[in-house]
Amino acid sequence: MDTGKGQIKEFCNVQFYQTLNSKARIKVHQGGTRSGKTYAICQFLIYKLTTTKKPITISIVRKTLPALKRSVLRDFISIATKLGVYYKGEHNKAENTFKFNGSIVQFLSTDDPQKIRGAKHDICFLNEANELTFEDFRQLNMRTVGELIIDFNPSDPVHWLYNEVIERDDSDLFITTYKDNQFLPSELVQEIERIKLRDPDYWRVYGEGQRAVFSDRQIFTNWKYIPLSEFPEFDETVIGLDFGFTNDELAIVEVGKIKDRLYINELMYKKGMTNRDIANFLKNIGKADVLCYCDSAEPKSIVELRQMGVLAKGATKGAGSISAGISLLKEHEIFVSEQSTNLKHEQHTYFWQRLKDNTIINKPIDANNHLMDALRYAVYSKHRNRTEFFVV
Repeated sequence: MDTGKGQIKEFCNVQFYQTLNSKARIKVHQGGTRSGKTYAICQFLIYKLTTTKKPITISIVRKTLPALKRSVLRDFISIATKLGVYYKGEHNKAENTFKFNGSIVQFLSTDDPQKIRGAKHDICFLNEANELTFEDFRQLNMRTVGELIIDFNPSDPVHWLYNEVIERDDSDLFITTYKDNQFLPSELVQEIERIKLRDPDYWRVYGEGQRAVFSDRQIFTNWKYIPLSEFPEFDETVIGLDFGFTNDELAIVEVGKIKDRLYINELMYKKGMTNRDIANFLKNIGKADVLCYCDSAEPKSIVELRQMGVLAKGATKGAGSISAGISLLKEHEIFVSEQSTNLKHEQHTYFWQRLKDNTIINKPIDANNHLMDALRYAVYSKHRNRTEFFVV
């Protein structure tokens, strides 16, 4: 039908044509900030939806449903509305599906493993795939009959995408930047280009769309990522919690220790969580009675969590506690669960500050640090006196 085919091509960036013309089964879009890759891929999916001669199933996947709704789902609806496709279809908001002319688009999150393992698709789009685990990819890939499309920012120096996907002989890699987005306002172009002067490491990834490299500013290196099933048994664990709500994510980690080895598992990384939500979450996963060190800057929240049955306690903070906590973590060999994808991202982007004269100082930048703060709260509060820390 004419809907989509002619209209879509009138306002598309290069990623649309890259995806359309690629003969590879797996199409990987690596790029910097505001390159327009996600939007262009949504345009391609709507093009396929409206021009296919037989019904197809398209799956659009992100790690969490709230993130999916804020980003790729919003883009999809916006494009479909502009093209007059949205009102000709059927959007089931409860089931997160969109039906059009016999075909179906399903919006899925990997934090619902039953839907992932039950879903089959002709086309599958993994949005922000660097947030996903290799097992997520493997399960989705096995259930995809036709094309698998991936987009991501290359902010991690080491990732399964590089050696398990990009190096495959049935994949095409496309690298784009903000310069490839012909619809980007000049004000945003200027703002992005300011990054080049402020932070060369950040510019490499988000300005040039190139894979991150380990920087001399990176605070933590050589962490090992292993399956959670390979964690040993602990006599006890401790939890660290950094509060967040509207602008910042709530971050929760659980830490176990055996001798000089720390084992860390990310439990939560999410915006919009009330204290009641936090308490219910910890109760539901059986962790409400685990000692939980929280950001002591929010004593009211800590009291409320205790009143709701959580073993919450203010973390040890104060002058020098950040650098002391970092030093304490560096004294240990650190193992992290593979599913802790947000923590992995923070590890790879948690840097020492650089002054205007390029001098690096032992003070971390105040960014990419919510889970890092939660981890530091747990370990430093419990372990600042080594004899107090749990040892097996």
